[in-house]
Amino acid sequence: MDYIVKQLGMEYLDQVLVLVWKTFMEFEAPDYTQEGISFFRKEILDNEGFRESCKNGTNRMWGRLVQDTLVSVLVMRNKSHICLFFTDREYQRRGIATGLFKQLVFESKGQFPKINEITVNSSPYGIPFYHHLGFEDLTSEQTVEGIRFVPMRYSLEDA
Repeated sequence: MDYIVKQLGMEYLDQVLVLVWKTFMEFEAPDYTQEGISFFRKEILDNEGFRESCKNGTNRMWGRLVQDTLVSVLVMRNKSHICLFFTDREYQRRGIATGLFKQLVFESKGQFPKINEITVNSSPYGIPFYHHLGFEDLTSEQTVEGIRFVPMRYSLEDA
């Protein structure tokens, strides 16, 4: 199967949000309270500021596509923070997201050589995946507005 990895433009935003919500509800929502689910929806799907940040480049989107279907998406905020990273159930555990992350690291090192780390607030579901990539925990699990997460970092100096 041919996978295309590329930085995504605004024409993909609706596909990105559909994939994010579908995957969030399937894998993340069971670990969250209703408050957390509502907060996630309000901050991402229903947030015009988030959309504007994607449009003006503050948030950068990468995706892996099979033919024209988006199967994995990674959104970076402010050059060094992963704010969304979701892969469709059918394509999980195939190296798709790992390949997408490696491409992001490669491009980030070239575009932003002064950035020395990438951060993420990992959901409980994502912790094993981020550890596999080489992220390290910064603190123990936290809960803010119903969202459970572990702050993590990945050193670009070691990559």
